[in-house]
Amino acid sequence: MALAGYAILLLAMVTVSRAQAISTSMSLPPLQWLNLTGLTTGPAPPPLKDASIGYDDASRNLLIFGGESAGGLAQSSTYLLNLDTLVWTTPSSPNNLGGSPPARSAALSGEDLAASYRRAHVVIGGKNGNTALSDIWEFDYVNQFWAEVNISPGAPSARWGASGGIDTLVAFTGATINNTVYLAGGTNGDGPISISDFWQLSLSGTLSSNLPNSSFGSWQQISTGTAQNLAGQAGTVVEQQVVAFGGCNATSTTSDSCALQGTYVLNANTKSTTTAGSCPAPRLGAALAQNFNGFSTNFANQVFLLLGTFDATLWNDGGGSQKGEVDVLDINGGVWSRVQVSGDPGKTGNAAFPSLREGAAALAYTKNLVGTSRSTASDTIVFGGRDASGTYLSELWVLRAYNDAVSSSGQKWSGYGDGSLQTGVNANGAGVKITYMTTCASATLPTSSSSPSSSSTSTTSSATATNTASTGTARPYDVAMSHKVLAPLSIALLLPAVIFLRLVLPSTAPSRRNGPVLYTAVILIVVAFGTGIAALALSFTSRRSTISVQKRASENLNLTTGHGKAGLVLFACLYGLVPILLALRYMSHLDNDGHGKAPSQRPRAGSVDTAEKLQAASSVGLGHHTPPPISQRRVHSWSGAIWRSSRASEDSDSERSGAASPRPFQVTNRPQRVRRDHTASASHQLRPMSLGDMSSMERRRSLSAVGELNFALGPNHQTAGHTTPMTPDVQSTLGLMTHAAEERSSAEMPHYFDIVLHVFFHLVLLAVCAFSLVALWSLNSRAGFGVFLAWACLFYGFIVFAAWHGRPRRSLLTVVIFRLCHPPPLYQPPAASLAPADQNLDQYPFPPQPHSPYVHQPPFRASAVDDVSTIPGSPRSIETEDDEEGDDDDVRQQRMEEEMARRDVSIVTVPRRKLWITNPESA
Repeated sequence: MALAGYAILLLAMVTVSRAQAISTSMSLPPLQWLNLTGLTTGPAPPPLKDASIGYDDASRNLLIFGGESAGGLAQSSTYLLNLDTLVWTTPSSPNNLGGSPPARSAALSGEDLAASYRRAHVVIGGKNGNTALSDIWEFDYVNQFWAEVNISPGAPSARWGASGGIDTLVAFTGATINNTVYLAGGTNGDGPISISDFWQLSLSGTLSSNLPNSSFGSWQQISTGTAQNLAGQAGTVVEQQVVAFGGCNATSTTSDSCALQGTYVLNANTKSTTTAGSCPAPRLGAALAQNFNGFSTNFANQVFLLLGTFDATLWNDGGGSQKGEVDVLDINGGVWSRVQVSGDPGKTGNAAFPSLREGAAALAYTKNLVGTSRSTASDTIVFGGRDASGTYLSELWVLRAYNDAVSSSGQKWSGYGDGSLQTGVNANGAGVKITYMTTCASATLPTSSSSPSSSSTSTTSSATATNTASTGTARPYDVAMSHKVLAPLSIALLLPAVIFLRLVLPSTAPSRRNGPVLYTAVILIVVAFGTGIAALALSFTSRRSTISVQKRASENLNLTTGHGKAGLVLFACLYGLVPILLALRYMSHLDNDGHGKAPSQRPRAGSVDTAEKLQAASSVGLGHHTPPPISQRRVHSWSGAIWRSSRASEDSDSERSGAASPRPFQVTNRPQRVRRDHTASASHQLRPMSLGDMSSMERRRSLSAVGELNFALGPNHQTAGHTTPMTPDVQSTLGLMTHAAEERSSAEMPHYFDIVLHVFFHLVLLAVCAFSLVALWSLNSRAGFGVFLAWACLFYGFIVFAAWHGRPRRSLLTVVIFRLCHPPPLYQPPAASLAPADQNLDQYPFPPQPHSPYVHQPPFRASAVDDVSTIPGSPRSIETEDDEEGDDDDVRQQRMEEEMARRDVSIVTVPRRKLWITNPESA
């Protein structure tokens, strides 16, 4: 049973280490970041956050609308970037169609492309100040004007930051020329809305300069169950599925410290919601874009997670954010892959990547968005955002996915060339390779840094004057996964070892053989200590910084976090200080109790004949003196160690004084000691011992006892009649000795030093368990946290259960429970004598008759139970039958002689009166 428990615990630990699934062989296109910021001209938009982005391939115009400016105000301006010339312009609307939508940010948008009926960019809802909007507008790419869409009743509530959009790969409905926009979740003035608030918008009609108000829309709600309320999440559409990641579920102002790691996939066809694995660091304001690369059919179910911010003091991303990390989700498999992609070498030759930012607008397309070649890759373009330092950005980046597939780190694709990275819009992928990250992002304990920075960013090379690089001052660290598994496993193995050790200690119940249990405890302790030492070594040897791009050689990574310092202190206490204190205490027990007993030189007679007893007694009287043996120490508990020296000195003084004076009493022929659990003695009839009742053979056996009367009596004087009543003479006193039944001994209070030591050990063990639970929780290992918590609860539950049943006997907890459950009685009736022992253990059996062998009075007086000796923690000087079990016969004989030497013995001889009645007539 115990081995099965260990196997389950080990399996849970292994499961924890792989709770966050990550793929290191997902088929992906070669990826490279390209910076276009310094390549554009014209009146560019200002730095914006949460702007709307769109693209029309026919006009080659990229659209930027709205967004939040650096002053925190929603904008209503529209900007167009021609991707052939990279020139920014503003729309040229017809004279009578120059209006624009109200200012807004964080609106849901997409491309409504329905042949010649509508070629527009649609914007739904959004935020103006703290006001949520619900209106719908479309921008006509052909005539460059805005028009509001006519909406039928039954629309969703006003909101901003919703997930969804239009999948441009899905063809519009031919008969009705309809396109479908999907919307899920969002935020209003009262807080985040559930992501399961799922709607679809059907767009129809015509949009042109002569029919500006002829586009229509109708809403329909889709029920997909319940899901999390989210704000600031990333979202996109893949066919009829809405994918959302991250965000916060807080009702107050959101920040990256509240970001979550959840991934949701809402399917409009199956009307269901599924969750994918949690692997990337939780992001706020990230961007999701579909992988439109058509090189492989596997790419159709993939989405790219780009940028966003996270709290680097709470999460460790393994340094991926510093190297242009792109996270890829396989929707069908629900598995994430984290890759570090190639950067833009720029003019310096040093690869640069976009810094982490929230609220960047992203748009994916099936071909090259910029450059002379339009068929070598698929581009995802990213604009604006706000970095971790709060700086609003107007950067323009492209994530280019080249037409090929790789599935391993460093794999060279067909266009790798000479390995020299290229920059600019015409980069062809030479030197591009990706590196698969092998671990998911994990939670980490906060560092001692008090920096207000909440996320980590990297240095970014840019051709513009705007410096977009920002680096967080918080520097979290990480260690190998083996340390995260071995550390709690060591504690988990130590807990049952402690239980087994408590089981082999003396208890209040009769002792049993506990050899296998002791061996198991020793093995577990050795394995636990070895595992703990290995975990400590790995924490130092595998420690690394995850935030800095380049580690300084002079930087000391050891003991830089509160987790590391607390763990080292607890390790030193549990694996160092506690074993040392226990070893010292054990050595002190050996020093006090390790002395042997001097063998007794007293000869013992084995005969029971009266003459031999008298001879032994006379030999003692002639001066043959035997030195007494060393008295056995009577201390059976740790608390007696204090008084051992004083008591030993008193005993030695008593022995010296006793040896100087002659002994008035000496036991010369002590019979065999009667043991417990004897059955009743054999039945023997009580016989009067008058001479008239004795045969000649009996008189010969006891001639010394009746020799003075034997001359007058012969065999013929025996009579079968009744003799004069007399006091019967009992042949044995064995039946007068009563024996208490075997009982459970009471709990004993340990020595005060042992109490302090045990309390200290359990406090350290409890602190280590709590420390392990906090670490598992911070690592987002919910399964490991639950298993370890259940294991610790079982441990402490068994400790209390064992103490309830008296294991071990010398324990503070056992004493407390014993006193609560067994209070001393106010009155206890005298105990009755037990049945006499077996006949074969004494030479003369005691008669089994219920009446007393004495005629005039009972043979004994029952004494009351000694209440003092039954009180837990009572002085061990009170001798009990249990204590004499360990004494040999010589020690007991010596103790009897010393006891009788302290008493005054008076022998009183009372003649027995006899009444003889004669019958003269019979004479």
